[in-house]
Amino acid sequence: MSRRECAAPAERLWVSEGEDVLARWSDGLLYLGNVKRVDSVKQCCLVRFEDNSEFWVLRKDIHSLMRYSCCIFCSRSIVSPGYHPECHTPLIEPEVDPNSWICRQCVFAVATKRGGALKRGRFARLMQIMKVRLPYQLSSLDWDPQHLTNQQQCYCYCAGPGEWNLKMLQCGSCGQWFHEACTQCLTKPLLYGDRFYQFQCSVCTNGPETIQRLPMTWVDLAHLVLYHLSLCCKRKYFDFDHELMSFANENWESLLLGTLSDTPRQDRCQNLLNALNSHKDRFVSGKEIKKKKCLFGLQVRAPPPLSSDQSPFISGGSGGP
Repeated sequence: MSRRECAAPAERLWVSEGEDVLARWSDGLLYLGNVKRVDSVKQCCLVRFEDNSEFWVLRKDIHSLMRYSCCIFCSRSIVSPGYHPECHTPLIEPEVDPNSWICRQCVFAVATKRGGALKRGRFARLMQIMKVRLPYQLSSLDWDPQHLTNQQQCYCYCAGPGEWNLKMLQCGSCGQWFHEACTQCLTKPLLYGDRFYQFQCSVCTNGPETIQRLPMTWVDLAHLVLYHLSLCCKRKYFDFDHELMSFANENWESLLLGTLSDTPRQDRCQNLLNALNSHKDRFVSGKEIKKKKCLFGLQVRAPPPLSSDQSPFISGGSGGP
């Protein structure tokens, strides 16, 4: 990937059919794909990814692998490929060495990872500096009433698309959602739908992110495991012993369960089973639908609610390259 990618000038199509591009997905990561169709009216492209899946991607989330003499941000012409100093976030200082400078796009492409971004090294330090300012105006985004999605599909430090219920953290100060892949504060990877964190982004702290695990109950744990498995396996019902309990035991330390962490292995089973059987508003058992009684599923496929939630359950899905 070029150190200084750029888009096409404003008077040209930003990409063309058959062109190889990097497309930012809702997990915050960039994926290689090939443009199959361009819709100039809706400002999006149909991209075929390396696994042969095809999705429409917004223009803002597509980055050409070709070089043009223009600024990535505003598309006005410049002498060499890259950015105008005033267009890059943060601003490019006049005394910067052009031979060693690395743009925000390339820093994020290298530093972002599944499970959390790099914490050490040059790219980790550059990323932390760039995360103190967002490359967009947060106040300009149009949010739904629950503040879960915005019309611009603009989230995180990277300004990419996102899905709040799929490995994202919400800042308790500004309300924006941030990809797991772009955060540098996690000690363990997130499960799908895990919002049991008190998180503050680098913009709000004007420095490193802060994060604190919120307490969880057995009901929360049962709900979280069922939701995570339902998205991973694309099924509704799971065997208690062989799937639910097995997953919980195998990932016990990674779940960061606080006071529940000290529960002896022999007592975990009964606690989790009691939670599933005593909360019919959340869980459905197999015996209620004429299936095996050892099977359990969610009444509504949605992440476990926080005690501070004011909004009803919202169904979630998954998909991607």
